[in-house]
Amino acid sequence: MKKVIIISLFLGIAVVSCKSQKTVVATSTELAIIPQPKFVETYQKKLNVKLLNELELPSDWQQLGEQYIAFNQKNNLGAIQIVDKAKNTAIRIKKVQNLSLESYTLQINETGVHIEASDFGGAFNAFQTWKQIVLSAENNSVMQLKIEDQPRFNYRGLMLDCSRHFWTVDELKETITQMSFFKLNKLHLHLTDNNAWRVEIKAYPKLTSAGTYYKDYPELSNKFYTQEDLKQVVAFAGLHNIEVIPEIDLPGHAIGILAAYPNLSCTGGDFEVFPEEMPMKDRKRMNVNMLCLGNPDTYTFAEKVIQEIAAIFPSKKIHLGGDEVPTNIWEKCSKCQKLHQQENLNTWGELQDVFTKKMSAVVKKYDKTMVGWDEINERHAASTEDIVMAWRDYGFNQAVEALERNVPVIMAPQHGCYFDWGYAGNATRKVYEWDPISAEMEALKKNNLVLGGQACLWTERVATQDRVEEMLYPRITALAEVLWSPKENRNWDSYLKRLEQSYDHMKTLGISYYVDDAINESEFIPKKEKPALVRHAWLTTNLPNHGNYHLEYIFDGKSNTFYWGSRSIGIGDFYQIQLGEPVLANKITVITGDSKDYIQHADLLVSEDGETFKKVGSFSDDGMAAVDLGGKTIRAIRIEATKQHTSWPVIKEVKIE
Repeated sequence: MKKVIIISLFLGIAVVSCKSQKTVVATSTELAIIPQPKFVETYQKKLNVKLLNELELPSDWQQLGEQYIAFNQKNNLGAIQIVDKAKNTAIRIKKVQNLSLESYTLQINETGVHIEASDFGGAFNAFQTWKQIVLSAENNSVMQLKIEDQPRFNYRGLMLDCSRHFWTVDELKETITQMSFFKLNKLHLHLTDNNAWRVEIKAYPKLTSAGTYYKDYPELSNKFYTQEDLKQVVAFAGLHNIEVIPEIDLPGHAIGILAAYPNLSCTGGDFEVFPEEMPMKDRKRMNVNMLCLGNPDTYTFAEKVIQEIAAIFPSKKIHLGGDEVPTNIWEKCSKCQKLHQQENLNTWGELQDVFTKKMSAVVKKYDKTMVGWDEINERHAASTEDIVMAWRDYGFNQAVEALERNVPVIMAPQHGCYFDWGYAGNATRKVYEWDPISAEMEALKKNNLVLGGQACLWTERVATQDRVEEMLYPRITALAEVLWSPKENRNWDSYLKRLEQSYDHMKTLGISYYVDDAINESEFIPKKEKPALVRHAWLTTNLPNHGNYHLEYIFDGKSNTFYWGSRSIGIGDFYQIQLGEPVLANKITVITGDSKDYIQHADLLVSEDGETFKKVGSFSDDGMAAVDLGGKTIRAIRIEATKQHTSWPVIKEVKIE
């Protein structure tokens, strides 16, 4: 009788016994798979992966075979060749009809690896599972097993802001390779904003000349994607089971347009795009960032852009933004006033609804579906043929409002999915324990209209590929499991064990992941009462705190709690820790926010007598200050801002070692 072990991955440990044989115990750490499969059955016998030297697969999936060969070569697993009919021990991939899209079965036995899928996506996902199994193998030996797996949601995505900082084609490919390893399948590119217009539109060439030109920052200028660049990205993504969805942000966030074609504004005049590196005080007309909706040329422009975007991207979805659109400029514009009267509108916000409905019709004309941020449904302008992306706050209220009208939704809320928020604001555990469907949404019984969810990485303060990866990993792996695995199977302790092994996988992929010393902490919610300090001290500052994010959180010994100021920090602002008694200090480390709200321009000072301060270090661009004092006795620590910042400051902890 064959001995079988049923592993319940979400419990982390499982036991099954046969009458004639003793009980066998196995832990889920033997299978460090993220996201965890729906069903796993393992056996005692093992297979040496180096015996697998043949690969049999359908002829139209040959490119997947090439990826297998490259994986084997990179990991020294021996030569493997594609054959029409495999013999003996081999990898066999079979196309079947009885599995849903992206689903697969994977069986490992004495004759090799057997994969079944109905589509390329399913076969690709099976390959990612196989890679994770192999990368966790000891001595090239893997357990014989059976996996049956399918995604919970079809839409499992990442939004990457390419406007505020530009990512090269090679960097986008790197992001695609990494995210596909964890079975994410949608890459939403935010291509336009006030900062830059990043996509070539042949009908409007000034979009990329004026829309990416920074007079005082030549090294940051003229960075955009040609149409051929984007077609290359789309093709590469297709080989990794990823759909690339473009976003052209309209009718607000449009300085990238107005810098090139100011006639599309309500006011005319000169507009200039600005890099995030430009101080806020130097940015021109940043609040005049909407298109003139009373100008017929605006609609001509939008349609021509959509026409070219539709030709570049095979995706059936085109995201047209629609978020954060002020109406004050429209209210003073004679053209907009005329349209407002013609349409017999009651509020100025309804002017955007006119635009939304017209753009939805244009997108349909090119056989696409319009996606928009949840503001497009604020007054129910979105139709059942559009898609609402819920982002504000927790997103559930906006989702319910859409679902009640049978409008499909994608969940991308600030709480849980905004990865420009630091790990203290959206901790890995908070992401893992978030779910795209709330109780109120569940009660509507329209879960089929919840397409899935995505992480959003806005890049105001994210300027390098390493930083992109630190902000995404490990917590996007938690989101990947939320969107893939059955809800009832998810268990934090199991995930955490598998994640520990998955760090080695990330190293293999070249991912610069964030080392989180508070990964087991849930969402930090400040209390009305101030926390106890890690040692006797008095804390002072000239800045107010935001709500209950007390200053004392910077010195409570916990890096998952944090202080949050309620205004921007600038010259003359300070924080000071007056110690209750002298402290022998070898090292001082200050950890500020790990997202937009960190301190970049400030000095770190210490005092030996509590009154006279001496500068010992400065803050780096990533919001850190660390100095070795070599055993100096100190009585006080002080942080002094040296330049104006554009964000409210976060300080997680000041550590004395």
